[in-house]
Amino acid sequence: MKTTRLVPVVLVVASTLMSLLTNPSGAIGQSACGCTQQDKLDVESRIKQVKGAIQELDALVKEWEAREKAAGEPFDLDPDSKNVVADTLTFKMAGVADPNARRFGADTDRKCQVHISPGATPCLRGALEDHEAVHRTACEAARDQRPIYDIVGAINWRLKQRVVDYMKEEKAGYQKELERLTKELDQQKKNCKTVTKLDPSMQRQMKGAMAQQERLQSASNRLTKYGQSLN
Repeated sequence: MKTTRLVPVVLVVASTLMSLLTNPSGAIGQSACGCTQQDKLDVESRIKQVKGAIQELDALVKEWEAREKAAGEPFDLDPDSKNVVADTLTFKMAGVADPNARRFGADTDRKCQVHISPGATPCLRGALEDHEAVHRTACEAARDQRPIYDIVGAINWRLKQRVVDYMKEEKAGYQKELERLTKELDQQKKNCKTVTKLDPSMQRQMKGAMAQQERLQSASNRLTKYGQSLN
C-alpha cells in the first residue's frame, strides 16, 4: 500500500524535472515562446532578415513606380518579374541572417491554402502564419471577385496583379511578421531570466527523465490494476 502512494509522488517529481529541463528559466518564462539560446538567436536573426526585406521592397516599389510612370502604363505581374522580386529578397535576407539561426519556409498556394514548414519552431511559426495571413486574404479577395476562380483563376490569379501591388502585399506580410517577432523577443527578454542552451549532459538528463517517467507511469498502471483486482 505504501508503494502505491509513493509512485504518484515520484511521477510528479519526474514531471517537474522534465519541465525544468525543457524550460530552463522555470515557471517565470512560461509566457515566452522559448528560452534557449537557439530560440533567441532564431528570433533576432529573423528580425534582421525581415527588416532587410522591408527595406529592399521599399526600394523596389520606388523603382517600379518610376518605370510605370516612364512607360505611361502599369506593369502586370508575370513569372519573370515575380522571380526578380523573390531572388532580390532572397539575396538580401541571406546576407543579414545569422549562419547559426534556423530558418523555415511558408507559402500560400493558388487555392488560398497556407503551408508552413512542419519543423517551424513556436518562436517562428506564429510570425510565418501572420505573414501568410496577408497573402491568404489577398487570394480570397481575388477568388471572391471571380466566380470562375476555381476553374480558371486557380491557374495563377497573380497574373492579373500589378507588380507594385504584389510588392506592397509582400511588405505588408513582412510588417506583420516583424510585429509578431518583436513581441516574441520582448517576451523572451522579460520572462526568460536565464537564457540557456541544452548541452549534451542536459540532453542526456532529459532523456533519462523521460525514460524514468515512462517506467514509473507503467508501474503505476500495473499497481492500479492490481489494486482494482483486490476490490
